[in-house]
Amino acid sequence: MRTTLLSRATLGLTVIAISLLMVSSIPVMAATNGQGIQYQYDSPMKQVTLTTPAIVVRVSAGENVPHFMFWDPTFIDPNTRLTYHVQFFQLIEFNDTNDDGTYTNGTDHVVAPILGLGRVMWAFSGFETEQDGPTVTAVHFNYTLADVQGPGYPDLYMELRCHINTTNNNQLKFDIVISGWPWTHDDTFLALRWDLMVQSPGTHSYRHAYQHRYENNTYSFEGAFFQYKRSANVGNDTTQVTSNYEDHPEKTVFYLVYPNFGNELLVHDPIVGLDGSLIPPNNILPLLIVIGAGALACVVIAATIWIRRRNVTPIPPE
Repeated sequence: MRTTLLSRATLGLTVIAISLLMVSSIPVMAATNGQGIQYQYDSPMKQVTLTTPAIVVRVSAGENVPHFMFWDPTFIDPNTRLTYHVQFFQLIEFNDTNDDGTYTNGTDHVVAPILGLGRVMWAFSGFETEQDGPTVTAVHFNYTLADVQGPGYPDLYMELRCHINTTNNNQLKFDIVISGWPWTHDDTFLALRWDLMVQSPGTHSYRHAYQHRYENNTYSFEGAFFQYKRSANVGNDTTQVTSNYEDHPEKTVFYLVYPNFGNELLVHDPIVGLDGSLIPPNNILPLLIVIGAGALACVVIAATIWIRRRNVTPIPPE
């Protein structure tokens, strides 16, 4: 009788433990299920929207400088999520006055009029996709300079080539392509300024990125990151790329700096994306359930071992 009761108790506890472990694995399995990319272009609004399980990217142009927005789609309530805004702002030709290899605002000497990219008209290319059966695995699209308002840039060509794929579905890669810049001198540099603004949950105000750090050509901040290659293609060669940043109350200003590349075509490919470090409020309860279920399973297993030790009759020595 004792053996039968022990077996039933052990079996019941084992079933409970296995059930809890199965429940605790469901969120992990759901997070790793692969999905394709959803994309659309709103022609009246001049707006591209890309959606993966890990990021939503929205690009607004309206023939003006493209404005990139991205956020974490697991934050279901927009009043609880951070929204990141990226806007390309200026092209600046300068002398590296302090000889540090990058652009330092207020120190380095600007040698030509700054080109505000709000003066540039942009054309949208449409989408090019890659598919695995019915699943869209990559989406590519371009914004190309169509016209510069005002004189001084007759040969300037600029393009933003945007890429997103399911392999790295938490990030957007964009190639910066420039040629035909009207250089003032042979030894000057060109800085591309772009601004990053963070929109706090439940507000319409913008601020700079908190808690950012720089390591291995990657800026990390508040659940997101900006990464760039330290070299760019220039014709059949490469050239070194540096960066700098400055904080303002309402934004963080970044500079990507390219040495004089003459009449060649420069191609450089930075990345912006999410690092997954923020946990949305609607996911806190499932996370606690997973942690609690795992802990309870360990307690059940320990209790099973204890019951066995209490009820097994020892074998007397011969």
